Amino acid sequence: APEPPAAPPSRRVRRLSAVAALVVCSLLAGAVGGWFAPHRGTTTASPAVTAQPASVQASSQLTKSGLSVAQVIAATKASVVSVETVVQQQQGPWVTNGKGAGTGIVLDNAGHILTNAHVVDGATSITVRLTSDTSPRTATLVAADTNADIAVLKVSDPTGLVGATFASTSGANVGDDVVAIGNALALQGGLTVTEGIVSATGRSISTDTGSLTGLIQTDAAISSGNSGGPLVNAKGEVVGMNTAVATSSNSVSASNIGFAISIDVARAGAQRLLAGN
Repeated sequence: APEPPAAPPSRRVRRLSAVAALVVCSLLAGAVGGWFAPHRGTTTASPAVTAQPASVQASSQLTKSGLSVAQVIAATKASVVSVETVVQQQQGPWVTNGKGAGTGIVLDNAGHILTNAHVVDGATSITVRLTSDTSPRTATLVAADTNADIAVLKVSDPTGLVGATFASTSGANVGDDVVAIGNALALQGGLTVTEGIVSATGRSISTDTGSLTGLIQTDAAISSGNSGGPLVNAKGEVVGMNTAVATSSNSVSASNIGFAISIDVARAGAQRLLAGN
């Protein structure tokens, strides 16, 4: 959890931030969406959680001039995908297999998808799915920047995928109403939507792979599996990519503190990766 602005981040805070960024949101390597089960010479994985399908009913008004939550969902549903991965690790003579889950934002109608690098880190296969899809679509990793925690995927069949509407520069201000959309806990029955506000801007956290700066802080609930999903404003515009959540420890208490990479930064990183840089 971040310290007050006047005090430099402690080693404990940096460690906590790393856990939030790389474990809590991604459902990788043993988080709720994919416990690893050791198998000799196999790629199967045991399920970690059984959950009843959950439907989202959201009709509250975000702002008098903006869209309702239900309208935001309708405007973005063709631009958000769940991301599922298969991950393998070698532990001596054993092959450890598991599943990971995250979320992706459709960049364009050609099938390019933006997500977090930690969502697809170590993946041997990647599939994505729109809520309306009856079967998953195979995706390939175009490139990833682990330091910036940004990755770009590509699906061969972009049918039905619609590039998201992105906010202009400085599209997120403290107090703005926002919703977070993502594959929370990899629950069946569609994506999860939560509502909140922009709590702060310009936040910085440190992770095991680098430092992330210029982050948007929100109190919209962000859970495992939300990584790579959009933070959307009341106009239906994507203002950030959900990436991390602060969690409590024995000595630090954290509540409703999530972080999103500014969409300007994320898109610039995606363009750089697509250009081969």
